Amino acid sequence: MKTTIKIFLILVLSIVTFTVTAQQYAQSYSFTEKKQYSYSDYFTDYEVQVKGDIKVNNDDTKIVSISPGGYLKISKKTFGNKRSLLIESNSNGKINYEYYEGRKEIPFEPEGEKWLSDVLLDIVRMTGIDVEGRTKRIYKKGGIDAFVDEVDEISSNSVSALYFETLLENNKLNEKEIITVISTISRDISSNTERGRLYKEFSNLFMVNNNVMVEYFIGISRLSSNSERGSILRKITSEIDFNNNEVTEAYFTCIDRMSSNSESGSVMKYVEKSQKLSEDAYVRMLESVRKLSSNSEMGSILRSLNHLNFNNLNIRSAYFNAIDAMSSNTEAGQTLKYLIKNYDLTDDDYIQVLESTQKLSSNTEMGSVLKSIVELDLANKKLNDEYFTAINLMSSNTEAGSVLRNAIKNYSFNSNNWISLLRVTGKLSSNTEMGYVLRTALKSMPFDKMEVDAFLEATNKMSSNTEMSSVLMDMIRSLKFNEYACAELLSTSRLLSSNTEKSRVLREVAKTNFINNKEIKSKYMEVARTLSSDTEYRSVMEAMNNKQ
Repeated sequence: MKTTIKIFLILVLSIVTFTVTAQQYAQSYSFTEKKQYSYSDYFTDYEVQVKGDIKVNNDDTKIVSISPGGYLKISKKTFGNKRSLLIESNSNGKINYEYYEGRKEIPFEPEGEKWLSDVLLDIVRMTGIDVEGRTKRIYKKGGIDAFVDEVDEISSNSVSALYFETLLENNKLNEKEIITVISTISRDISSNTERGRLYKEFSNLFMVNNNVMVEYFIGISRLSSNSERGSILRKITSEIDFNNNEVTEAYFTCIDRMSSNSESGSVMKYVEKSQKLSEDAYVRMLESVRKLSSNSEMGSILRSLNHLNFNNLNIRSAYFNAIDAMSSNTEAGQTLKYLIKNYDLTDDDYIQVLESTQKLSSNTEMGSVLKSIVELDLANKKLNDEYFTAINLMSSNTEAGSVLRNAIKNYSFNSNNWISLLRVTGKLSSNTEMGYVLRTALKSMPFDKMEVDAFLEATNKMSSNTEMSSVLMDMIRSLKFNEYACAELLSTSRLLSSNTEKSRVLREVAKTNFINNKEIKSKYMEVARTLSSDTEYRSVMEAMNNKQ
């Protein structure tokens, strides 16, 4: 009958010039054991009430039995003409019939009997009457194809779900049949709730092997409800074969198709804790993380992973690609710090950390990440270069200076490290920060030729005479101050444009024993002659003479 209705509907719609809202079908309201159904379209109105267990014959034309006290009430109105039938079972299970045309009762036989045979199949499909008997009969006679054909004729999601449930509970299906069931559920049941219920209830059956598993995940991915999709995936208790690429791809594609970041994140965190992921599966999951639009969810997932093997270059690359995809400096920074704190990172891992740090636009986060690195083998030239490149990219003198001072205090430097640090220091635009860093460096910096040259080259970049002279005087006072440093410092002091500051530096040099060195004394005199203040000139000459 449903096919006929569809044909009429198409004909009507081809004639009329307006659109009518489609009918509602098989709405069910439960009153304890009684259920009520209604159906209406452009031509027909059905009202059906069902109570008790009802069985029909093999060709769906007659009622075979109704449990004692049960009944079936059918009312159909077509173009204003109404027919109704009450089929009732007494306490002994004997069936009685009352048939009406309009308000007039008509003998059930033969008109009522014929009318019942005409409408019963529609009623059965509408209500789910005798679902167990019909499912068994249809499957036994025509197999899975006949079952699918029957379900295609049922418009009610809840009734269709009953048929699937009955089939799956009472029959041992083979792989091909299970796959057919999964795809048919996805195609025929539009209700996310009903489809989700079936997928959850028979999850173990749908996880029987990898081929079925792939179809199962594809079916789940077709749900439009993120919460339902997430709920199903989180209910899976069977082991997922993440060593199988097709299974892995189907599973994470299901996640990728979710529009809800929170649901996607929840599923990924669940699967990482509940399943044994292969290294390829971790790579695929990290690709899914990268596709999320929520930085907070991305960060939350990345910071929840505790079993990553960063010796696997694909895992390492995928992890840092996910971090680099974040637009939030805070989330990216927190994730990098989590990684530094919780993983035993190799030099190559730290190179990746530093490259990702360089991509941050927040000086605060860059500084926070760099200062969180407790151990760093800066003897590794590549690490050294990446580390100081990161600092050099900072636009904040305060943050850059803080990181440089932190590095001096916490790391063991070789000559190359000192030179790199001093070159970055020389690029700071703040004289105050340059001074802080240089004075900190003096406490541990060796006074070898290369370090001294780099130190004074940075000092030469200062535009503040006060800061420059302060740094030079601290250098002179260092216990490591030597003859080479003294000679180079005097050359640097010539750059001071302030007579007062230049005089201070020279007088401090005069206090050292190096002033007695002929070459040092000569340089001292050369610098003294650049003073334009007679008063300051006399004071530096007196300081030199008093030392002799």
